[in-house]
Amino acid sequence: MRRALLVAPIVLAIGACTSPPPPQRDPFGTTLAAATARAYQSKQPLKLATVTTFQWQSFFAFKPAQSPDQINGALGFPWAKDYSDQTDTYCLLVFVSGKTVVHSLLFPRYQGDCMTIGTGPYTTTSAVFSVTSTHKTTGGTPFLELHTGS
Repeated sequence: MRRALLVAPIVLAIGACTSPPPPQRDPFGTTLAAATARAYQSKQPLKLATVTTFQWQSFFAFKPAQSPDQINGALGFPWAKDYSDQTDTYCLLVFVSGKTVVHSLLFPRYQGDCMTIGTGPYTTTSAVFSVTSTHKTTGGTPFLELHTGS
């Protein structure tokens, strides 16, 4: 009993210091990164509706440093409470059904840069992107860029 009383605070302290996973660990982020890489390698278009596991009607891609007002204005309803990204590292990808955000993701720009496409909205039919690369990441892998159209 005495040992349990000593171990419990240590376990709680470790748990309190554990931060939530970073945005890129979203399981859909991994799926989207793999699909983007496949589209680049195969030189085939990335049809976003074929890789999502959730239902959506509209897709929006927000560049870094977009304000909540800019995001909410594009969405057409209040949702964002913070900037899309203030580090210039991520694009905020938002999937909407009606007036509800069904999924959002901070997607690393090197895995599929949204700076090369418009905000949207894109539908399940029009969210088709070609993937190119004009330079490499610091690690030497291609810096993938999304482009509107197939």
